[in-house]
Amino acid sequence: MKNRLISFVALILALFIFNASSFSADPAVPAKENPQAPAPAAQAGPEEQGADIVLLIDSSGSMKKTDPKDYRKEAARLFISLLGTEDSVGVVSFGDSARQLIPLTINSPKNRLLLFGATKKITSKEFSTDITGALTKGMEELGSSSRKNRALILMSDGKLALGDPKKDKDSNAELVRMLPEIQKAGIKVHSIAFSELSDPKLLGNISEKTGGLFRYAKTDRDIHVMFAAIFEKIKSPDSVALKGDTFAIDRDVKEAVLLITKQTGTSTVLVDPRGNKISQKKTAKNVRWYGSDIFDMITIHSPASGKWKVSLSRREGNRIFVLTDLKLKSSFSAASVNKGDKVVIDAWLERDEQKIADREVLDQVTFEAEISGPDGKSFKLPLTLKSAPAAGTYAAEFNAERQGDYSIKITAEGKTFNRTKELYFNSIDRPQPAVPAQPAAKRDPSVMEYFGDIDPEMSLMLAIAANALLLLLILLVHVQARRYKRLYLEAKARPVPEPLREVSAAGGKPDSVIGEELPTIVIPAGHDDGPDSNRIKKLIGVIEFQKGKICEMMTLKDIFEEVRKKLGNLQQRSTEMNNNIKTLSETYNLKEDMSEAVKAVDDENKGIEEYVAVIESEENNLAEKFSKWEEELKRLMQDEVMPASDDVADIEAQLHEKVELLKAKEENIADLTRQLESLDKEYMILYHAQKQQEQEQKEQEKKT
Repeated sequence: MKNRLISFVALILALFIFNASSFSADPAVPAKENPQAPAPAAQAGPEEQGADIVLLIDSSGSMKKTDPKDYRKEAARLFISLLGTEDSVGVVSFGDSARQLIPLTINSPKNRLLLFGATKKITSKEFSTDITGALTKGMEELGSSSRKNRALILMSDGKLALGDPKKDKDSNAELVRMLPEIQKAGIKVHSIAFSELSDPKLLGNISEKTGGLFRYAKTDRDIHVMFAAIFEKIKSPDSVALKGDTFAIDRDVKEAVLLITKQTGTSTVLVDPRGNKISQKKTAKNVRWYGSDIFDMITIHSPASGKWKVSLSRREGNRIFVLTDLKLKSSFSAASVNKGDKVVIDAWLERDEQKIADREVLDQVTFEAEISGPDGKSFKLPLTLKSAPAAGTYAAEFNAERQGDYSIKITAEGKTFNRTKELYFNSIDRPQPAVPAQPAAKRDPSVMEYFGDIDPEMSLMLAIAANALLLLLILLVHVQARRYKRLYLEAKARPVPEPLREVSAAGGKPDSVIGEELPTIVIPAGHDDGPDSNRIKKLIGVIEFQKGKICEMMTLKDIFEEVRKKLGNLQQRSTEMNNNIKTLSETYNLKEDMSEAVKAVDDENKGIEEYVAVIESEENNLAEKFSKWEEELKRLMQDEVMPASDDVADIEAQLHEKVELLKAKEENIADLTRQLESLDKEYMILYHAQKQQEQEQKEQEKKT
């Protein structure tokens, strides 16, 4: 006992030391720098004027269904109109192949009509979707450009599909080869996945690999909003805030461009600071109006300072871009970040390309960011002034916890002006590259490294708590082990009653009843012919008869137990079958067709439950009979002879009937199982045939 106690104490000490060593004060692992976070804000140099952009627009036949009113053409014209005269634009249509509609062309007022005409040539007649060919054609267009700011805008409502598995495979391989070349050339591919028929994973991957922005448009009415977001990503224009249906124009604004999203059938009306109403039918000399069914683009040269009002039929997708000497700047430019990464937002004001750092001026300005996440929820984040050498810069940070599209609206508001800027990026759940192990740091990681950077005092508290918990568990195990050992020794020392022995082959009668020894009755010698000899012989006969009945009842009890187990298994099988039938019916939308089968199995379940109830009732009766016959035997031993019961035969007959019914139910269940398997195979064949027919019908629609 002493040796065991010493061993136990030694084990506790060893575990305590080992556990405490895992919380040792290893050098803290430096936090990984966020590769996606923008660099600290610095005063930006002069901007390169102009960008070269090629629009790659889907012309596959599916567009007849997804974009029946050709809103993508309107959105392309909107994008061209938002660009400046220093920008160049090209248009490529793709379907079975990529076709140049217009090469890179300066976006001058004269050429803009040519660019608009090119967008009208976009069709919805092609059978396939050659995305690789479109990117190849776009790269050829940008190959001769020497500008730093070059981009491709890819819009598609389908998947890369050329109608031939081998062609699809080759095209995918070519696309994988192209992406690093596009990235190396400094060309960004911004993509728009349109409708549920598109391949957002492919288009998102193309944008991610090239540093572009990915957007998803659910409906055709959202395409122009996505083009506007890409315009903001490429050109980073200044804008003013739209508060309700009013916006303020200050004296620094030289031109305002209103993008107003609207419901079909509605019209937009402007009210200037003097109360004059402006509409598409009644415009002023300094107003240029471009209208469509889903948006209005209104350009106002030298707008009057003050509060303007605009009628709105939709709250989302409205923008007021301004050309101004007072600009809001930000260094954030990432198009994608890793999910969970820290995102740093910064902003500052510039006038005439010079950063404003005067504290007296900045104290009158409030900087704020509104972040909208993939879940549609938004929150506001105040930006705080940074110290030297980044004087004049305001910044804040947050973590992109969710995967999907984010937008950031930065606002700088003073007493006489406000400026806003929209930033967009995608949060991507990309796998992290494995970090190679350093030879000098070969060791098993401590527990602390799994918890991150924790304060040393907190580490000590955690170590003490962990060891205390470990010690408590060991003591509980030790106490329980001693308790079970004591119970075992007590049970072993207790005399065990002799079990019921098997019925002998000769007499077929038991020697004991339920572990209780029956006394052996012996007729004394010389009294065989006495006056009580007949009575004693009858008494012995009754006892033997009752012993035989009890033996039969024990046999019945074993049968009851076996039948109940079989019923339980049968009930479980029936329940599983019922669940399988329901799953099958929901999978293939066959609830009505499978209703009879489900009802049949439910009826079988109810029948089985009734049998289980009957068996349990019979078992209870059997237990009562055991008690009754034990009492009879005791009274018999006291010369109180009671007539024997003949209920065993009735119970045997009833049980036999129940067993036969149980066999019939098992056969019904087996038959239903076979029917279910056949039905499952038939509906699988029908399901695949239906899918094949739908595919053929889609191919036929494309051909027509």
